[in-house]
Amino acid sequence: MFILLTSILLIGTGMSKVPIQEIYKIIVALLMVPLALYLAIKCSTLESTWQLDTGTLRISNSKKTIEFPLSNISHIRNLRRSGGNLIIINQNKGSAFRTWRNKLFQKEDDLPLLTQALKEANIEYYDM
Repeated sequence: MFILLTSILLIGTGMSKVPIQEIYKIIVALLMVPLALYLAIKCSTLESTWQLDTGTLRISNSKKTIEFPLSNISHIRNLRRSGGNLIIINQNKGSAFRTWRNKLFQKEDDLPLLTQALKEANIEYYDM
């Protein structure tokens, strides 16, 4: 979000310094907003790896690794949104863990394989 706001501010500041008519400045600034959105999404992407072993679900990225014992997982909900999925892991003990799966400008991933493996491990999985 910071990258998006900063880039829009820089676009506006840069266009105010260009000596052309105001209508052209507005058109160029509006055409630059999708580029700013694309760059913000690409720069803020944090890839994660999900591993389902016999007794644990491990989610790791470049910042941290989280492990959930399968016996402690009550159910998992996958809430579809326009730009991705909100995946909520509800636990028997402890608070729910929420993570965002971004689908904008991303290649296809292995979510269908993960959902199949979760169902085979007898974990309730709700795809909403």
